[in-house]
Amino acid sequence: MEKISITIDEQQTVSALLFAPESPPRGGLVVCHGFRGAKENSGHVGSFAAELTARGLMVLAFDFRGSGESSGQFCDMTLTRQATDLKMVCAYMERRFELPLILLGRSFGGSTVIAAAPHIAGVAGYILWSAPFDLSGCFRDLLKDDYQRLLAGEIVSISDAEGSFQLKPELLIDLHAQDMVRNLAAMSGKPLLVVHGKEDETVPWHNAQQIAALRPDTTLHLVEGADHRFTDRVKQREIITLEWLDTHFGSLAGPVRGEPR
Repeated sequence: MEKISITIDEQQTVSALLFAPESPPRGGLVVCHGFRGAKENSGHVGSFAAELTARGLMVLAFDFRGSGESSGQFCDMTLTRQATDLKMVCAYMERRFELPLILLGRSFGGSTVIAAAPHIAGVAGYILWSAPFDLSGCFRDLLKDDYQRLLAGEIVSISDAEGSFQLKPELLIDLHAQDMVRNLAAMSGKPLLVVHGKEDETVPWHNAQQIAALRPDTTLHLVEGADHRFTDRVKQREIITLEWLDTHFGSLAGPVRGEPR
């Protein structure tokens, strides 16, 4: 594992973990964490990366700006800013390794993958875990009264199990400006896996159904008994994902096109 820093602009960088296979990689998988999450995915990223690198995939998991070890403030987070972070991370992977990429997003990281789709070329496939598609509906349910305060232009302070944080009205302004149907259409022609828990208390599973309805060729797995975090079912989600990767990318375009630089 290599810990790296990727420049976003003159002032800000994102922190990332890079896992390399023993043999020359034949593809790369970029992992996007969820709302208030981090690249380590509660300690699960290492074991999952081991399964992926065993299949010849380079794996990069990173913190969005304002999260984890990346620079910036969480309160400045918007979906557009996260999509920019993902675009820059993919550009880094292309410059350094020249690999076909698969993008994996968990929760709001999945929304980010969709939002970034029109702006990132050369992606071979997409994986969405418990991803919000009805952005306004999900955030209205999540934030409750704070949603209306944000709409009214207030900065709100929120406390959860991870601590306290602030959100700015720009978050909702940006969400309302997103055309998720158009963004999803930009993913057409590429394999798409959607995995969602039937007991998801944060992002209702109808979000997964909406995506599948708009992309009839989606591989959809609705997992009985699984909540938003896939508590006690993380391994089941990983197995679903690995089997899908084996099916769709078992012969992913040969070794790396150029030596790492």
